[in-house]
Amino acid sequence: MSFMRLGTMTRRRFAACLVWALAGVLCCGAYAPASAQELLLTNLVLNNYEGRIRVRFGIEPTGLDRIVQVLDVGERLNLRCRARLSLKRDYVWNQSVSAAAWEGELRRIKTGEYVGSLPGQGSAADKDLGSLFRKHLGEILIDLGPWDRLERGVTYVLSLELSLTRPDVSPWLKNGLFFWSFDAARPVSYQLDFTY
Repeated sequence: MSFMRLGTMTRRRFAACLVWALAGVLCCGAYAPASAQELLLTNLVLNNYEGRIRVRFGIEPTGLDRIVQVLDVGERLNLRCRARLSLKRDYVWNQSVSAAAWEGELRRIKTGEYVGSLPGQGSAADKDLGSLFRKHLGEILIDLGPWDRLERGVTYVLSLELSLTRPDVSPWLKNGLFFWSFDAARPVSYQLDFTY
């Protein structure tokens, strides 16, 4: 008789855990669309500027709500970009030709203005965050080394990875709650294949 009760209690606990897990998934699912902002790439140009491989592009978020919420409570955000130029191969991994990375910062100062800082381009401030993105982050420059690394008739791949992260969130919290996004905008990757 006690064995039967044990089986019934185990089934009840399992059912209760299943109900709680489904409720958690539904709650997180309802929250996800509101925070699913991304960084869009605009006006991508790769050219030869004074013998250097120069990548020029702009960044525009799909929405500003989540970013404004984070900045308005006094947090700062790091804008990270990794650019990689690789030799395209068909059957094995692409061979890296050159790479560069930089990190900028977004924050709100006491006067109520939003400030964006980019390496090599200084900082700019504006009361409107959308205007700051258009003016200051509308043209970003990355140098990928000397142009003579490229060979004519060869296909290359330009990869860009963009992210807008919260640097003040501790790593143990991010790793412990790996299913929860602490970023203001989801990391995105872009790829351009071209033949020189």
